[in-house]
Amino acid sequence: MNKNERIRHTLLLQLEAAYPISLPQETLQQGLQLAGFIISPTDLKKELEYLVDKGFISPIKNELCPACRRYKLSTKGIDFLEVNPWSRL
Repeated sequence: MNKNERIRHTLLLQLEAAYPISLPQETLQQGLQLAGFIISPTDLKKELEYLVDKGFISPIKNELCPACRRYKLSTKGIDFLEVNPWSRL
């Protein structure tokens, strides 16, 4: 598994742990840092958009702060984690 795949799996596992609650982008960034990944906010946005495009996560709009981005694990993301035991590394 390459670095980008490990980062994406770490993001999915963080969102799975919080499910059904959404998490802000900043919290996901901190979780990646705790897992040993140093990633720029720009690169994090790219990885999150990839997961959105795949349907594994959903962006949640914040009416009070439109610039504040939150993400939630989708049912497709849950199914992916359940059928891919190697994703729980």
